[in-house]
Amino acid sequence: MSIEQAKKQAKNLRRLLPVFIAEHPDGGKLADFQELVARTHGYPSFHAMSEAHKATDQKRPDSLGLGALCVSYQGIESWEMYDLDGNPKKSKRMAYGELLLPVPEYSADDTLYPVTEEFDEACDMEGGLTGDFEDYSPQSLKKLLRLAAKLTKQEPAFVDGYAFQVGAYVTTGENRKAINLAEPLVATIFEMIAKCADEHNAKEFLMPYAFLSNRPFHRLAHGLVLAYLAEGETDKGVALAKRMFDLWPNDNMGFRFIIADPYGTD
Repeated sequence: MSIEQAKKQAKNLRRLLPVFIAEHPDGGKLADFQELVARTHGYPSFHAMSEAHKATDQKRPDSLGLGALCVSYQGIESWEMYDLDGNPKKSKRMAYGELLLPVPEYSADDTLYPVTEEFDEACDMEGGLTGDFEDYSPQSLKKLLRLAAKLTKQEPAFVDGYAFQVGAYVTTGENRKAINLAEPLVATIFEMIAKCADEHNAKEFLMPYAFLSNRPFHRLAHGLVLAYLAEGETDKGVALAKRMFDLWPNDNMGFRFIIADPYGTD
């Protein structure tokens, strides 16, 4: 653990402890303290922290579980903001990052490019590429699921491959599979975001959907939110939607509608 990580956990504890004491005047059970510890580390729950470490320990030797993928700090920029009706608000200067491999894009070292091209080609051949899983036949969905699993094993940084699997599982009602796959990955990416923000002393940090490199993460998180809601884990779904909304307030995925009405059917 770095000093900066320790400082971040101390800040989290300072924010969370008064609420914890108010909610547990009798001191609380061990499970309550496990939840508190998980939140000081930036995880939404102790289960999410356990799953993230399990995925790291059992599946891959690297420390992040997503190959060489990292959050790359891109500086501070003035961002146009919009209200819920799409009207422009006052611009805000905020730091931002992109989820990238630490290599030049489209170079021989960019191992994401060939797997992305292969998967997009397969999706096009199966009649999709619309972003709507209902556009695929059950047979096509199974075929693409197998390919996505193969490509993410080949290149662990292929977040779009995970996002597709999660979306497909939600579409077929296999929500628990979606949660088990997405939860540790989303927790790991949030950990990378927090680390990048801490290293650059950024109190507010964006992961804009405007950049293609960030879109797979937004899709992955959206799939996880839908899986949570389908399984009746509404608090988890809303909490994650709020975190994603904070990362990109202009919200291309519709997280704000889930926050406003998590029981809606639209």
